[in-house]
Amino acid sequence: MSELLSAGQMGYYAGWFLKSKVGSKKPLVNTMLINFNCNLRCKHCSISGNAEKLPSPSQIGWDDALREMRDLYEKGARILFFEGGEPTLWRSGDKNLGDLIRAGRDVGYFVIGYTTNGTTHFFEESDVISVSLDGPKEIHDGIREPGVFDKLMSNLEGTSHPNIFANMTIMQQNKGAVRATAEIVKSHGHIRGLMLNFITPPPQEIALNLQDKGNVVEEALQLKKEGYPILNTTRALKELLKEDYGGECPHWVSAFVLPDCSHYHGCPMENTAACKQCGFDAVREYRLITKGNVSAIREMSKRFAYSK
Repeated sequence: MSELLSAGQMGYYAGWFLKSKVGSKKPLVNTMLINFNCNLRCKHCSISGNAEKLPSPSQIGWDDALREMRDLYEKGARILFFEGGEPTLWRSGDKNLGDLIRAGRDVGYFVIGYTTNGTTHFFEESDVISVSLDGPKEIHDGIREPGVFDKLMSNLEGTSHPNIFANMTIMQQNKGAVRATAEIVKSHGHIRGLMLNFITPPPQEIALNLQDKGNVVEEALQLKKEGYPILNTTRALKELLKEDYGGECPHWVSAFVLPDCSHYHGCPMENTAACKQCGFDAVREYRLITKGNVSAIREMSKRFAYSK
């Protein structure tokens, strides 16, 4: 992956940052939930747990997706992330996720990525791929489904993509498996790092209390000192212990588009009960970036600001 930005991209990021300091609230990230469909039914998934409440249709169409990409680009977004559901299952006529990635590049996005459970196949044209890894085999499969861990590892062995990172959602079932998961990532030749998040309820019964979170953060900080590839910045890890982050969260950094083309200029969970127990590391990193934190800017840009 390139470690250098073009002069135009560097200038854009710098301009966006400086404008944000004087009150500009233009999104930098376009997060598109392109479908609600998935081939798994994970215990902690808010989508599968609220299927009857989800808007229809369950996936965005090709023409609508193109329009939304262009619209958010014109409003300032330069980083594009596809989410689901399981985005690799998205189809619209003869189009698939790879076509969306190429279309986003044609629109002009600097960086394009997606999140996946890793059980289908990887779209190599993406700049960034986030794979879900919730622990060693027994724990991962217990949270997701039997056989998922082996399928993920098999698919990882079949790719040479240079920028795959693992995303671990920490809950009651895997709170004691952070070191073991970091060991897997450190020893795996195709995973460049591990990003830690706490589950944002619902479901409430598998969420961690503040003491449990403190233990996890302490362990993660120790792992970073030992040289394990924990991607969360030190400051953001500590800020994960601030559960109600609504007063500090820069919601506007990422716009969201849902399959029915509804829009959120900021987090869809803003001002909800879930917001008061937010477990997402990204919003902490966003805040640190907008505050000019050098470590957050440097570390996050290595993964999310460069094209491969």
